[in-house]
Amino acid sequence: MWHNRPRLCRVEALCIAPIPLDSRTSSCENGRIFTGGRAEVRAKRLDCTELKNSFHGRVKEMAKVREEEPSSITKYIESVEKRQSTSENTLWYRGCGEVTHKLLPRLYRHRTAKDIAGFARLETQLMTRFRQRSIPFHDRSLVDDWDTIFFMQHYGVPTRLLDWTENPFIAFYFAVMSALFRVSKTNELTFPQAAAIWILDPVIWNRHALSHQSFDGAVLAPGDDALKGYKPTSTFDAMFNHPVALYGTHNSTRIVAQRGVFTIFGQNTRPMEDIYDSQSFPKDCLIKIILHNSLLAGMRKSILNYGITESVVFPDLEGLAKEIRRIFGFEV
Repeated sequence: MWHNRPRLCRVEALCIAPIPLDSRTSSCENGRIFTGGRAEVRAKRLDCTELKNSFHGRVKEMAKVREEEPSSITKYIESVEKRQSTSENTLWYRGCGEVTHKLLPRLYRHRTAKDIAGFARLETQLMTRFRQRSIPFHDRSLVDDWDTIFFMQHYGVPTRLLDWTENPFIAFYFAVMSALFRVSKTNELTFPQAAAIWILDPVIWNRHALSHQSFDGAVLAPGDDALKGYKPTSTFDAMFNHPVALYGTHNSTRIVAQRGVFTIFGQNTRPMEDIYDSQSFPKDCLIKIILHNSLLAGMRKSILNYGITESVVFPDLEGLAKEIRRIFGFEV
């Protein structure tokens, strides 16, 4: 009756296994020693300390992305400053109006394309169509595939790129200003869900993502050897697995104002946070900041009071129009 015996942890239980009752020999296999005969079956447990440490070590390596919940923009800034002061690298930020939104590029969100071959065909088709149809609408020369994909990303065409910023205030703006809200009869804003800001150390991320080729560089740029496998319209089968961080072409005033940077995805079509969890990325090279929905109305006022407004983030007539609409009460 096992209920009267001391309970074993899972790892200790792995060290004990049954053997046939008529065995009269000793056996040593895979760390297990058994002795005894028909009337006596005794499993002699080895010292499982080493196995337990190894098992729990792997569990620790696969720890989830750490989450923080600042109560104000001031607390958020304090957290950013503390983290930046302990990092040798410039941190990147991404603001999301929905806390459940995954770190996954738009191309990999397609409804029917599910495998890497399908995404490869889709990317080629999108780039071909964009080149063919965009000529009347701009006067710039798209010099290569990289230039084309950054230009497509700027106008919302699905790509393997994910937008980030080097400016923590810009990320905060996007998180709180893109969050869905309702306007009450008393003209107050209410938010159904929280928002989020992701913080990435791009250098540490890249070194782990490209560790298979002993990469010890920093943020990549088009033309770097380590980035050749991620080139648009390249053979996806030869592409590296994990997303990597890279600088893009500053092809508009918006990307300059927003201090825009990017990650580009490879063969792994899972979100970055899932990749972080499953592939033992260094601790805290990716962090999630959660902005509670009950605080978002006040946080919106705070970021606007800091001077991060629509016409600053979008330095053009469209941005100015958004700002004027909000100031004069036409925001719906």
